[in-house]
Amino acid sequence: MAVFRSKSFKASFDPAFDDMDLVEARDELAQGRWEPTRDLLEDTRRNWDRRAHRIRVLADAVAAAAWVERWQALDPGNPDAAALRAQIEVVRLVRSRNQVRETGGSKTEREVEELCRLAASVAPKDPAPWISLITLARAQAGLSREAFWARWQEMRERDEWSRDGGHQTLIYLFGAWRGSQAEMYDFAYWLAGESPSGSPLAVLPLVAHAESYRARAADGRPDSRAGLDYHWAGQQVNADLDRILERWFLRSVSAPAHAQAKADLNYLAHALIYADRHSDARPVLKAIGPHVTRLPWAYTGDPESTFAYWRNRLLGAS
Repeated sequence: MAVFRSKSFKASFDPAFDDMDLVEARDELAQGRWEPTRDLLEDTRRNWDRRAHRIRVLADAVAAAAWVERWQALDPGNPDAAALRAQIEVVRLVRSRNQVRETGGSKTEREVEELCRLAASVAPKDPAPWISLITLARAQAGLSREAFWARWQEMRERDEWSRDGGHQTLIYLFGAWRGSQAEMYDFAYWLAGESPSGSPLAVLPLVAHAESYRARAADGRPDSRAGLDYHWAGQQVNADLDRILERWFLRSVSAPAHAQAKADLNYLAHALIYADRHSDARPVLKAIGPHVTRLPWAYTGDPESTFAYWRNRLLGAS
């Protein structure tokens, strides 16, 4: 597909999506002013979904700086500072294990785990430190499955249907990290099936399908790439799409959106488009608006031009 860019549409790859309070606090934190972040996270202590999203976006943005460490030093008992600091150290360690240039500290696995557990002890009801521990597990080659699932259980006791917790667990089970394709799919279908109607966890099988596609495309062996062009047209993918449209998308139109709805909508739109279900994709593209995510669009081309091409083709220039 040729590179395409709409003259009137401008994609936003900002992971904060439409959370403008988060955007403002993140920009302030990047300049060393942590007070807006303190106020922002204090407001999320009863909204675990929004809290998990904000902590992740903030940590990814400032992992190379030491502003949160300074905040924590000035207010050592603050549970928000502890949770954000723990996630920052997890980001640094996972990036280094993923062969991304290290941009932060050089703490060991044990030290980072201790920071996560300290954050959990400061705020016993908060699932965020346990989500950080689940994410950290990617960088812990010696962690047993029993220990990993103990972290998962602790997280679920605090937020049973955590969207972020479910996604981080699924990523851990990718074959590219600590699991296998069978484990990845088993977990995705189990949790999607168990989750209540309207839960964004219904989208997990699409994340598994996208990862399976990526792994097959990256594998140079002919047998792995055989039939790759028909990956999205299979009976199972289409059955999953029917279920997700019914149990999540159509039921969530009138309900308050969860914090990472735009990310899940990108997975849904991508799968519908490549399954050649363009009429179903149109309302999903409208719901996404300008908030594009690099994954899974990067698996099938340049993210910006690929999304713009399909948006223009299905919705017209606008």
